[in-house]
Amino acid sequence: MAKAKRKVKRYSASEKKEILNFITKKGRGGQTKAVAKFGVTAATISSWRLKDGGSGVKAAKGASKELRAVEELASLIKEISTVEARLEKLKKAYQKAKARL
Repeated sequence: MAKAKRKVKRYSASEKKEILNFITKKGRGGQTKAVAKFGVTAATISSWRLKDGGSGVKAAKGASKELRAVEELASLIKEISTVEARLEKLKKAYQKAKARL
């Protein structure tokens, strides 16, 4: 008898961010609580933290508001850069299409 394949849940960037923010707000024991609440494995969360530069680890419950604000600004700057790069590609594609008219 063949084993049934297990369906793998994929998490969107916003879901990952929500879970990492939940862990940050809960502080110590937050990851364990996130595993129970969201049904995601501890290994998956650890992987996200590593890919995210460990942001879920840095800003524990006692961290200052300023540190969290700086981390949020850094995240926003990164997102802005990504969007600006995409905008430049779109502008070039637009110019090429326009030139064909």
